[in-house]
Amino acid sequence: MAVATPKKPVVIILDMAKGYGWKPGSFGYDMVARVRKLKDAAHGANIQVIHVNSMRRPTDHLEGGSSMMAGSEGLEVIPELQPIDKDIIIYKRYLSGFSHNDLDYTLRTMGCDVVLIAGASTDNTVLWTSADAHQNRYKVVVVEDCTMVHREREPPGAKEAALRIIKSVLKGEVASLDEVISKYLRVP
Repeated sequence: MAVATPKKPVVIILDMAKGYGWKPGSFGYDMVARVRKLKDAAHGANIQVIHVNSMRRPTDHLEGGSSMMAGSEGLEVIPELQPIDKDIIIYKRYLSGFSHNDLDYTLRTMGCDVVLIAGASTDNTVLWTSADAHQNRYKVVVVEDCTMVHREREPPGAKEAALRIIKSVLKGEVASLDEVISKYLRVP
């Protein structure tokens, strides 16, 4: 039985919120411009963009608190990637973008069959979101230069190890921003 060619991509931008410290000059900030290019290409091709950010509540009893508390400014998407009218914002409650929310339902009602994943962190939220997307039967495409390990003191090779799992175990595609734009975000 032949596998159908994906026809309905959606861009998912993970954890690009103020509470994660995305500021000019901060560690990893250079990635923001590439994610903006991805977002703009999606809009140009009339492809849906979904921002998925963590959200915490006082009842989560997190040691040391969180900058991502419900109702706080930390939940807001950073100014450079602000959602436009048709963009969707979904809050996740744990590591995966699919964690305890309606992301799967939202994708299914749009007829999505391929997710183009960008954001932070490659070895955390990107990896877990990719795993859940795979298990929910979406084609997974990670935009390699639009992801990063968002911790300065991470052991070398963390990003590469996560991408290796996405490719080998999840059978996902790992591609550059330019390749993703050319293959999935062509202007109609």
